[in-house]
Amino acid sequence: MAKCIFCGCEQADFKGTFLLKNDGTIAYYCSDKCRKNHLKLGRDKTRLKWTEAYRIAKTKRTNAGSLNKALKPRRKK
Repeated sequence: MAKCIFCGCEQADFKGTFLLKNDGTIAYYCSDKCRKNHLKLGRDKTRLKWTEAYRIAKTKRTNAGSLNKALKPRRKK
């Protein structure tokens, strides 16, 4: 099973596109959508809602936000 480096989905090894770089690293893309967003358009995977990295970052933000609210003292009006 290969994991897409952009969206994070796992598919069989014979699906998608493998990109071999000169430094020896292997990049796997499950679709042209992922490949174009990463290479051609240069988009950040944590800002696109359909990626796994966005969902992970979102849960970290919401958990950190709830902790900060609990630690802040409440002000009286």
